[in-house]
Amino acid sequence: MASQGQGVTAAITALIAMALAAAVAGRGCNRDSDGPTEAVRAFLDASQSGNRDAALSMLGPKTLAQLEEAALRATKLVGGQGRYEARDVLQLHSSGPDAMSIVNMGRDGDQASISLTDSQGRKSTIITVLIDGQWRLELTEL
Repeated sequence: MASQGQGVTAAITALIAMALAAAVAGRGCNRDSDGPTEAVRAFLDASQSGNRDAALSMLGPKTLAQLEEAALRATKLVGGQGRYEARDVLQLHSSGPDAMSIVNMGRDGDQASISLTDSQGRKSTIITVLIDGQWRLELTEL
């Protein structure tokens, strides 16, 4: 049964890695200093350093809910042999110092879209939301 739980964790890892894989390596060529962009950079810094709790604290409510659901599914798969939490299924990625472009694509009220492009031209989009004065990340690739 543990292999089923590991399979769920591996699938979640792959989904999150889509948003982070190359992004964690570099903190970007674009040095625009704005709230949403800085929130993404802080998240990537926490991910790269392996600080799972800090990275988790920077996520928005939709992403946290998705991680909680994934943790519940993983817990059910292992049949009571342990309980997974959101922090357990949030897989952080660390890699070398490749160039990454981090661009704020625009803000609409309390939401902004951030485009990430790695050195091979692969793109990801992260939505940031302003909650209680703090920009939080909603990982759309989950």
